Amino acid sequence: MQELGDVLKTLMPELTSASEIGRHICEGCGNEVITVEVPIIGGPNKGQIIRQKRGCVCWENEQAREAKQQQQRAKVNYMVERYSTVNPDLEEATFESYQANNETLRQALELSKEYAETFELDKPRNLLFAGLYGLGKSHLSYAICKRLKERGFIAVFISVPKLLTIIKSTYQRNSEFSEAELLDVLSKVDFLALDDIGAEKVRKEEEGDSWATEKLFEIIDGRSGRHTLYTTNLSSEDLGRKVGPRNFSRMMMNTKSFKFEGNDYRINNMRF
Repeated sequence: MQELGDVLKTLMPELTSASEIGRHICEGCGNEVITVEVPIIGGPNKGQIIRQKRGCVCWENEQAREAKQQQQRAKVNYMVERYSTVNPDLEEATFESYQANNETLRQALELSKEYAETFELDKPRNLLFAGLYGLGKSHLSYAICKRLKERGFIAVFISVPKLLTIIKSTYQRNSEFSEAELLDVLSKVDFLALDDIGAEKVRKEEEGDSWATEKLFEIIDGRSGRHTLYTTNLSSEDLGRKVGPRNFSRMMMNTKSFKFEGNDYRINNMRF
């Protein structure tokens, strides 16, 4: 009768093809550690050689932490795709397609391109794009978001009124995620563009102290130390009144504001 090891070698030789490349005593756990190289036995990376440390508690704990981080990142990516909201007319928005038809809008374009190309996680910078409708605030915000995704960052573009509707949907019993999970994801993404802030509808008597205001504060406060971009059609005074002084103060921390000026390019030159 063949030994089990011999059977395994015959049926699945890749399982037993580990090559020892060194031994040492781990300073952390004190165990003797054997470093081996083994091939991946299945999946898209089948045959790729990886290194493992056998007998090392420290290495095993590190692998467990990395696996948990990968699981959390996968969850974030799924929720980002699930809840990121973009109108069809913005899906093709790029820096190249932006209509910078005056000097102010050309400056806005250059600012946006510079922001996207110099983006670094450990150097958080916020932007606030203000101005009337139809000047391309959302266009440039989404173009930044797309460029950051191309560079490998987790970037989300979402309309604030739609975001508040999504949060309310999490209160339903059959909701896939809880409000806490959604807010946690939004607080952790590398870049968040909150489009049309101040456009959310609240009752007149609730302005500055509404459910919407509280949810915005949770999101903005949770993004402390991370990159956030805001767009608004309101003046600084009107925005301060609408979102409340606490939100407005937090929004403006480490934030460069830029006012868009010009004519609505969506209806420019249209006659009827």
